[in-house]
Amino acid sequence: MNKKLGYVSLLLLSPFTMAMQPMDDQSLSLATGQDGLSITINTDLEFKQIAMIDKDGLSYTGHTDPDNYTNKAGLVVAGVAGTAAQNVKVSGLSAGSSTQLGLKAVIDTDRGTGLNGAFANIALSFDGVDGIRISPFSIYAAPSTALSTLIADVYTTNSMFGSGNIPKTNVKEILRSNSNIDIAFDPNNKPNFNIQLGAAPQNRMVLFGGGINSICGAGTGCNMILVSDYATAGDASTAPVGASFDLQLTGHEGNAFALNGFYAGIENTGLVFGNTGESSKFDLKLNNVTLGTAGQSATGTFHALPNASIGNVGITGASVTNLRVNVGGM
Repeated sequence: MNKKLGYVSLLLLSPFTMAMQPMDDQSLSLATGQDGLSITINTDLEFKQIAMIDKDGLSYTGHTDPDNYTNKAGLVVAGVAGTAAQNVKVSGLSAGSSTQLGLKAVIDTDRGTGLNGAFANIALSFDGVDGIRISPFSIYAAPSTALSTLIADVYTTNSMFGSGNIPKTNVKEILRSNSNIDIAFDPNNKPNFNIQLGAAPQNRMVLFGGGINSICGAGTGCNMILVSDYATAGDASTAPVGASFDLQLTGHEGNAFALNGFYAGIENTGLVFGNTGESSKFDLKLNNVTLGTAGQSATGTFHALPNASIGNVGITGASVTNLRVNVGGM
């Protein structure tokens, strides 16, 4: 009887004992038939607004203004003013049409070498898409009265827009992207990112690879406007007035622009982005540059000549060598 009870106890306890054992990479490999983890994600990314908030303002105490420019405000990415589509969407591209964004992550851990220590390696790549599409959006400067707040543990949502998706008072539109921004991948070498956390024997947190054929490569490019005002002064429901241009970036002479050699990471000075050596060549164009509103004329001056585009400007066959960009707070 005691032996039977003992066998029953072992049978009951054995699964719990196994469940409490740590699953190391080797055990995981035996259980799944692979080394490490592979995760595939298919999704659409969509948001109403994303803000970068400066809590102390310009902090320029030498100015005579009573508040000394120390009030909180933010740079906000949101939908285009006065349009029905208020959300900004990031999706995948397949044969020129929007689709779900597909990502694949292959995750491994390694003990490292010598005294360098262990690290996690995450290889990210795109899955089932041949590009990325970003829907039209605007960038705004918004005062604290139009921003969401977090006080203690109470989060209060707010919006920059009033009725008709018109920006609230004192919210100023800075840049408007009027069309989809399409990023077309090199079909033979799609972009990828290798991320190392911990010892990072690749000497960078993120190394980029693969290539892109173009950004806004169709037609003359993606129309953008640096907004100064509107056709009716201060009324965002009317057409914007400012510097308008069609942005276009392509690889040089039909070749893809390679991302190999580019890197990113966090250092003691902040976020660092750059490249090692000389990059591949690219063409950057600003087409149909128009300052002000096309067709408008100043009566009684300059013979009432109508305003028009100043043409196209750009660079061809350009490259960057040992680029280094540092982003940090002040």
